[in-house]
Amino acid sequence: MMLSGCSSTPPIARTVVTKQTQYVLPPQSLMSQCLPAECSSDANADLPDCIIQLLAVITKCDTDLHNIEIWRREKQHEQSIH
Repeated sequence: MMLSGCSSTPPIARTVVTKQTQYVLPPQSLMSQCLPAECSSDANADLPDCIIQLLAVITKCDTDLHNIEIWRREKQHEQSIH
């Protein structure tokens, strides 16, 4: 019987690689709700202002979505480096 301390064969080094999934949520600043503008007037004269407000909400939501996509790409790039 051979003891490992007395053996002339060098030990076999094995590298064990483990992967761990870490879920990261987007920053809260990118997760705000896109609430519609309050257009409650029945006067036709107020419609242009209401439309402008609604378009501003759509623009804000599009910008937020674009920023989330940029954030996602950055996180994906960081994970591919590690």
